[in-house]
Amino acid sequence: MNLAIPTPGIRRRSVTGLWLRHAVSFVRYWKFVITWVLIEPVIMLMAIGFGVGRLVGSMDSGVSYAEFVTPGLIVGNAMFHALFETSWNAYSRIDNDVYETALTTPITITEITMGDILWAVTRSIMTVTGTAIVAALFGWLDNWEAIGIIIPAIMVGVTFGAMGFLFSAVAPHTTFLTLVFTLVATPMFFFSGSFFPISILPDWVEPIAWAMPLTSAVHIGRGFALAELNITHLWAALYLIALTAVIWPIAIYLLRRRLIK
Repeated sequence: MNLAIPTPGIRRRSVTGLWLRHAVSFVRYWKFVITWVLIEPVIMLMAIGFGVGRLVGSMDSGVSYAEFVTPGLIVGNAMFHALFETSWNAYSRIDNDVYETALTTPITITEITMGDILWAVTRSIMTVTGTAIVAALFGWLDNWEAIGIIIPAIMVGVTFGAMGFLFSAVAPHTTFLTLVFTLVATPMFFFSGSFFPISILPDWVEPIAWAMPLTSAVHIGRGFALAELNITHLWAALYLIALTAVIWPIAIYLLRRRLIK
């Protein structure tokens, strides 16, 4: 008896098939990719946790700086992975006609975006899980609730996975995509509350920082990491869901316009 819940209009075999393609490619080159998935974020975590953490000491809330910054670094790195997957890598697939070839099979543009975003989520979970385990060994994640940091990792994968297509679908060349990380991802990483509380920013900057999707994800991640969840974390989650609901259809439209001439 097939108890699977049907999904009208979406063929799960097409979505998982595309995800499997990316997974096989990852396994083939894992020795190189692992440097970005795990080694780079762990080095960053150790440098800031042991280095800056000793200079700063404790935050006003009483937690150490290392404990404060850890969820921000973890979630921030998840953003880079998701965004890279559907911007730079997706552009490569567009440029090499991978998607156009896929469209000759029973797969739709929507399913292509879903398969790629599913893989972006997978990449986010991999880097978050690996880095979180190392942080836990250092004692910077010492609450059992910290396992919930997987939740913002998934949300980041979906939101920034969808966002990446906004750029890859309109990029005229790869040089354009460097602006995604220079002008979009990097400012979000530094002004999302990852390294310091949003409240210390100038009054006119604070609303802008809260409008950045990474800020909500970091806020949720820190809530789990410090076991300090409240209603503001629910609002942050709803904001990410609403933002994704707006971005994803636009991404599908732009990709369809790029691929179907």
